[in-house]
Amino acid sequence: MMVNKVKDVKNMFASGSKVDENFVYFIGLLYCISTGEIGAVELFKTGKDSKYGKYSEAFRDTYRLGVGWSYGLASACEMMGRKVSNQKDDPTKLLLVKLSQVVRLGDDLKTFFRDELKNSLASYSIRYEANLETQKLFSEMFYTLMSTASFMISANSIMSMLMGFGDSETILIISMMGTGAGMAVFVAMMFFMFPRDVLAHTDDAIEKKFRMKMYIGIFGTVGVSAVLLLTNMIPPILAIGLGGIPLLYPGIIAKKQESKIATYTEWYPTFILHFGQLLSTVGSMGQALQAVMRSNFGTIQVFIDGLKNRIKNRIDQTICFQLFSIEAGHHIIANGNDIVSTSIYKGADMNLVGNVVADITKKISELRGKRAQNASTFQLVVVILHVLSLSIFGLMNKLTELFNDLSEGDLSNAAFELSPIDPVLMSMLMPVLLIMTSIISGFAIKIIQGGLYKTVFFHIGILLVVGGISMFAINEFMADFLDSIIFTAPLPGV
Repeated sequence: MMVNKVKDVKNMFASGSKVDENFVYFIGLLYCISTGEIGAVELFKTGKDSKYGKYSEAFRDTYRLGVGWSYGLASACEMMGRKVSNQKDDPTKLLLVKLSQVVRLGDDLKTFFRDELKNSLASYSIRYEANLETQKLFSEMFYTLMSTASFMISANSIMSMLMGFGDSETILIISMMGTGAGMAVFVAMMFFMFPRDVLAHTDDAIEKKFRMKMYIGIFGTVGVSAVLLLTNMIPPILAIGLGGIPLLYPGIIAKKQESKIATYTEWYPTFILHFGQLLSTVGSMGQALQAVMRSNFGTIQVFIDGLKNRIKNRIDQTICFQLFSIEAGHHIIANGNDIVSTSIYKGADMNLVGNVVADITKKISELRGKRAQNASTFQLVVVILHVLSLSIFGLMNKLTELFNDLSEGDLSNAAFELSPIDPVLMSMLMPVLLIMTSIISGFAIKIIQGGLYKTVFFHIGILLVVGGISMFAINEFMADFLDSIIFTAPLPGV
């Protein structure tokens, strides 16, 4: 029930068609292999063996019905079109329905998929641009939510103390829990609504190595914070803030990896375009790669050299391109290599294949670049608001101590009665508030940014360190100033 509601919310904000990145690559694969003048049966067989999620599964079921159970591909496409979705604008349904007519009439598959690729790229661009506009809107809403959350917690706590409420401590705790839950729900909505933009292409061994670094960072953060808290060498809020430093270890490693592999798409389109042109001319992969190596392709040069050496040693070209993808570790490059490798095996027009893969890579990289610009601005603003919000909480913590000191004096002639919050409770809640806001804001930055999920540790670590130092600095530097103002001012009626 909850999953359906989340999907409804996501669909409500999604504009344009439902074409995604996998669909674009899937259509690109079908178009490229269709240039090899293959038949419909071979095209469906290749499509079902690809790795594009629900689109490959739809072709797998269609192939099973049409060829395995002898229903015929045209009839199987119509049956699967009715099965995959009830929505008229579903891209899989539309593709199968149109393919049924193409297969039945014997139309040219190359021409059909050329038009489909053009339309799918246009639809994907429209939808992605709409998502970017929605992201900007939600970013501004998150800024407002952060500012409102700090104001609500501070205002509710101070007013409860000034108005003499007996349960001011309960009001403080409820305010913190309520605003934290509200921000967490808002971030969860962002997670389900916006695309993930998968960046890395890794294997289990690489993921296992990073998990070890991640565990070191998490346990290091917990250990450092626990030691500093138990030894009582520094204030608790500063102990929690400095405890976030070990969390930067896996985060910085992930940031370096993300920055490194992000540069590969600057060179890959040029390489694959040049390689396709040469391969279609000379007909030999080894000679084509030897000619390609006369040019410099920047950060991916080492991977091209490895590909050439494996081809020269007569290793299967499919394995060679798979190793190229693993070494590069880039999801877009892996998808492009899959198309190129399959097209070579099917005897496609490699000059056209190189152009198709380069165009898709450039378009997706361009759209992701726009998202990265928005994410950079969002990250900067969130960090600034995070520091300001926690500085306000640091001031509130000090004001609580001062109000508690005032309430212990003779206030019989005062115009109002104070109901102070226990400073010990307030001091205990400040680290909890720091951790809560850092985690929520860190995930918000990562969701807007997309890419490697691993960099979320970097954002959380930075927010913990900067927030902890800010709260400690405000509490220390403003202590004497606030003491001089409040304790030297005459009390009402005295």
